Amino acid sequence: MKNINITNIVDPTSLQPFTGNSLKFLQDASSEARAGMIKAFITQNLGSYSLTVPYVISGCVVSDSGKDVTDGEIFYGGEYYELTGVNGTTNIAQFSLVKTQDSTADPLDFSDGQTHNVHDIFKFVGTDTATTGTFDSSDLVSAYGSGKVNTFLSAGTSVISSTSWADLSGASYTTPNDGVTRTYSIVGKTNNNFIASSGASDGGGLKLVVDGVDQDESFGRLANSGVDVTTVNLTSTVISTITVAPNKVIKLQVKSVSGGSVSVEFGRLSISEL
Repeated sequence: MKNINITNIVDPTSLQPFTGNSLKFLQDASSEARAGMIKAFITQNLGSYSLTVPYVISGCVVSDSGKDVTDGEIFYGGEYYELTGVNGTTNIAQFSLVKTQDSTADPLDFSDGQTHNVHDIFKFVGTDTATTGTFDSSDLVSAYGSGKVNTFLSAGTSVISSTSWADLSGASYTTPNDGVTRTYSIVGKTNNNFIASSGASDGGGLKLVVDGVDQDESFGRLANSGVDVTTVNLTSTVISTITVAPNKVIKLQVKSVSGGSVSVEFGRLSISEL
């Protein structure tokens, strides 16, 4: 801990000077105390800390394949900084340290008659350039950890007769829009009641879709069963392990095999982060 000893001040006979070095000493003390708390916080959440990693304290949401980043705050190299984001870029966002001045506090008139700007503001500013900066958007790491996602969604009863895939109501999940790409284990399940008839291929289908891309399909049906008209219950299950970017939709879709009435009476979507 850094602290200025003031016990030798005996006003008015013994006054203690406050020099440029004294001011630097106080600034360093404040910075080190803040850094110590943030380092402990990061280590507790992530298990380790590195001076070369830009840790996100707030904001800094990455989108468009790393090209867009919102404004925020980071901790980098043992110091706290504001970060100015960038939007509508064609390159991966690059960030470099930029110094500006406080226009209200500066400039100051010194005792020798010279004028100087001394109130420095350092920020990391995003740019749309192919030139490498201090770090880029892919280097940003949440100081809070990924926050393990475990979601269990239950779909209500749904009656379908269309042979086209349709979203299953209540079985849709959007990944957190926090700049963190996660790996998920996903399981979807439905119980399908339908009326089976002789010589027909009846039943229901289930599909898992992640960010608009089909991952797995399953069908519960009787094909050319030869049975007379009867109610049948069959189960469909879809499974996938996949890495998913932020703000993407994971959902289940259903359809009727032959266009007959199928009642989805039990639907579940389970999502667990690995």
